[in-house]
Amino acid sequence: MPDPQTPPQAQPTPAKPAAASIHTHASQRVDRGKARRPMLEWCFYAIGLGTLVVLVAGRFIHEAVQNDLRQAAAQQGTYVSIIILTLFGFAVVKNFFDIRFIHRQARLTDKQIDTLRKTNNIYVFLQSSEPSLFRDHIDNLHEIFRRDCNISQDNLVTLLQSRLLAKTRLVEFCSSILVTLGLVGTIIGLIQSAGGLGEVFKAMAAEDGSIMEGVDAALGGMGVAFYTTLMGAILGGVCLRLLSNLVDANTEHIVSHIAELTEIYILPILRRAGRINEEHQQKLREKGIGLPQGVPVPGTVAGNKPVEAPMPASAPDDVEQ
Repeated sequence: MPDPQTPPQAQPTPAKPAAASIHTHASQRVDRGKARRPMLEWCFYAIGLGTLVVLVAGRFIHEAVQNDLRQAAAQQGTYVSIIILTLFGFAVVKNFFDIRFIHRQARLTDKQIDTLRKTNNIYVFLQSSEPSLFRDHIDNLHEIFRRDCNISQDNLVTLLQSRLLAKTRLVEFCSSILVTLGLVGTIIGLIQSAGGLGEVFKAMAAEDGSIMEGVDAALGGMGVAFYTTLMGAILGGVCLRLLSNLVDANTEHIVSHIAELTEIYILPILRRAGRINEEHQQKLREKGIGLPQGVPVPGTVAGNKPVEAPMPASAPDDVEQ
């Protein structure tokens, strides 16, 4: 049995974390963004769409280019198919650089949240980490915190998402342009076809040997109409639209992941430090010390002398002056 006269051992008091420290642990929230591979997804999409285009419409695209070249040799070319292919290649390259940027920022976010857990200090993290979307977002929150302890990241998240979507919007614009160019090629082809039919009717009326030339012009115009519509629909309406949506989905994912990590691990620390600082400043104001110039002392009106208690009312015969 324990000796009743032996005093119980005092339990050690756990140390309180510093106001600027961050104490996290490995969790699904931290590792959720690591499961996504934007660059790998884009490669799968690009290979799948490229294979589909070659199998379904590869022969027609080749014939469209050959038809444009034949008409160019006859000085009747519109080059619509070649323009569509050139713009499509530019948009795919731009889309590749966009997804590579998102992939790099996602990997930096995963790396820097681990670094933040190891350093256990926001200030050290801001000074030692390389620029990234995640680091810049925390830096902006820290600048807000230096001016106002009531911080919120809603506006910063909206601005971040708008900035990233504006960066990737060019590919979506190219997708719409390709579809429009396909319709323009259709109209041009129908005009050429109508002109060729007019030449056929004139040749039939004159009974000369230029009928086949009109027939060739009419068939060439129909070919331009159908080929350009097909290319604009497949390359712009299908391929670029899917690749653009893939980049947009990964953009929204990284923005939401950064916002989630910040809301869980960063903002509570900054808000707690802000409350501590506000309580300390309030105590200084109550004592009338440590106040910046121009800040009124409690019990005074800004720009005037301290407010004093009113004097008791005097009798009428005391006020002779």
